[in-house]
Amino acid sequence: MKNTTVCIFSVLGGMVLGSAIALALAPKTGQEMRGLVRDFVNDEIDKWRSAYKEAVPSCDCEKK
Repeated sequence: MKNTTVCIFSVLGGMVLGSAIALALAPKTGQEMRGLVRDFVNDEIDKWRSAYKEAVPSCDCEKK
């Protein structure tokens, strides 16, 4: 269990570090990159929300 936790945190840490380096070395300005990242994150959140609404049926108990 301890080795699994260390492995998971190592992978997550590498992802964060890689993302930070990629953003720092990107050819676009900081404002442009922040806008692109913000738009991407918002799009992904919208996809997750719509998938959740389709997967979870609505409760009919509030309609009574």
